[in-house]
Amino acid sequence: MLQNPIKPLRHVIITGGAGFIGSQLSDRLIKGKTRVTILTRNPSAPRAAALAQQGCKVVACDLTDEQRIPRPDSLDPADALFHFAADVSVSSPTLRAANVGGTSRALALADALAIPYVVYASSIEAQGLGSDHEIPLREEMPCRPVSDYGQSKVQAEELVSKWGSLPGHRALVLRIGNIYGPGSAWFLHPSLLALLGATPILTIWTKLRHRLFQPLFIDDLVEGIWRAVDRRLVGTYNMTGEETVTIEGYLATLASLTQLTDRVQLMRTPVAPSVRSRSIAPDFAYVLMGTEEQCHRSYDNSRLRAEIGLYARWSLSRGLAATLKWYDTSGQLPALLASLRRQPGAMTCM
Repeated sequence: MLQNPIKPLRHVIITGGAGFIGSQLSDRLIKGKTRVTILTRNPSAPRAAALAQQGCKVVACDLTDEQRIPRPDSLDPADALFHFAADVSVSSPTLRAANVGGTSRALALADALAIPYVVYASSIEAQGLGSDHEIPLREEMPCRPVSDYGQSKVQAEELVSKWGSLPGHRALVLRIGNIYGPGSAWFLHPSLLALLGATPILTIWTKLRHRLFQPLFIDDLVEGIWRAVDRRLVGTYNMTGEETVTIEGYLATLASLTQLTDRVQLMRTPVAPSVRSRSIAPDFAYVLMGTEEQCHRSYDNSRLRAEIGLYARWSLSRGLAATLKWYDTSGQLPALLASLRRQPGAMTCM
């Protein structure tokens, strides 16, 4: 649903504002002359400190602990609350407390501050996975999460949607896809290790090579959120990348950027039964969720594009190149990669 904005956002509160997504969005809002307050467990973390230098107010907060939630009278009135704080573990004993209990407390804080608009960062994991004949999955299709994390996001979505249905409340739920970019090594690190032979991906290659997913570059995500909020969208929307690629295609792109194309060819080699029986590397447990039939992370984002236009403009190749550059120059390459890069022709990060 498209609604014309009444006025620009003057002040917003962002839970998880020092996280990968929250910090990038905070930076964009600050540059757009919006006053930002972030709630974070660790106010001294590098991202929080950097935002503080930009004029952002940083407040200590733990939404899993009532005693560590700031008093409403210690916070200024705000036009919107962005709830981005979450436990992103696939499965952990703290998931429900963080993602469901934390969402309930974030909504209570919004009520205490009379905030009329809440933006919730959900996940495509709430929707679940689809088979060849079901994809791309649409927002109105039944949710079939395949992890405890996905289930916690479904429950949190229900809380936010119920809150948004109350008089004077409006809520936007964004089912965000697989985010990557400078500042996060999610999936990049295990993928590089796989290409370098440090992860036994050969044992699972036939199961995962044709699985689909939609990487979304961080700049495109922030642009999409910015546009959606500027239009004061309400409801639930899929927010994913425009390119749908196989795991093999993703690794092939990464390999071409790192001069490791021979490794992808090696992965296509049939694996002996004795090798297949080896344990699966935990780095790829996320990719292997679901069943052989329901295994694709492919989602229809046409409803969102109809409202805000094309927001995902970074190609996978360009986005991975930028991420690799950050990964290299930030010093986060492990010793294995660093040593291989010193060998002629072994690896070159752009």
